[in-house]
Amino acid sequence: MADTYKAIDFRVDPRGVATLELNRPAVRNAMNGDMYDEARAVVARVNEDASIRVLILTGAGEAFCAGGDFKYQQSQATRKPAERAAEASKLALWLGELDTLSKPLIGRVNGPAYGGGVGLVSVCDYVVAAESVKLCLSEVGLGMVPGMISPYVVRKVGVGVARDIMLSAQPFDALAAKSHGLVHQVVPDAQLDAAVEARCRVYLRCGPGAIAVTKQLIDFVSRHDKTANFHYSIDRVAEMWSSDEAQEGMQSFYEKRKPSWFVS
Repeated sequence: MADTYKAIDFRVDPRGVATLELNRPAVRNAMNGDMYDEARAVVARVNEDASIRVLILTGAGEAFCAGGDFKYQQSQATRKPAERAAEASKLALWLGELDTLSKPLIGRVNGPAYGGGVGLVSVCDYVVAAESVKLCLSEVGLGMVPGMISPYVVRKVGVGVARDIMLSAQPFDALAAKSHGLVHQVVPDAQLDAAVEARCRVYLRCGPGAIAVTKQLIDFVSRHDKTANFHYSIDRVAEMWSSDEAQEGMQSFYEKRKPSWFVS
């Protein structure tokens, strides 16, 4: 029996390419408690299921994600401080889980991404955006703060650009998002799916274990000093040499064949 969701859709194709679709199109896929809970459960499932090789994050309908649902946020006002903090932590936890996902995460930005939607874009490994897309860190224009998304947005675009886009609350287009480093590829709207599929095929040709370790490697070396990186990187290579995946990769090279994980 298929899982039933209130705020998302989740599917996996025969190759192991999974899609997490934010599915509240009537409110432009604005995020609420149901979405956080369901999406976090799906991310955990993707992380644990070895048959899943890639995760695509996108939105249903005409929007990617409009940010936080105002009605949901207003409903938190009368709750106790500890309860509000617990609810707010759901987005922070989801972003962290997406950011540290052991599989490649592709952002398929099919429509507007506002507020928290930009935060979701910021944690993707590769982002393809339709050229008609608009993005905006709209919070300060509404008397709000881009809190939980800020570590990921600032890391992605740098302090200077963050001060521009966070303090102005002005929309910017997909090409500007690319120049800021939020988006890797901008394509005509009609070519969005083809571009995402092309990126999926790139990842399906790579060793899944090597991808997982390399994502951890990138995170570690970006946060540590030269000495720590020296030892950490040596340990990872030493472990790699004895791994079944590395042995298969090298043997397939010598035998002029595709490695066992290769999906065309």
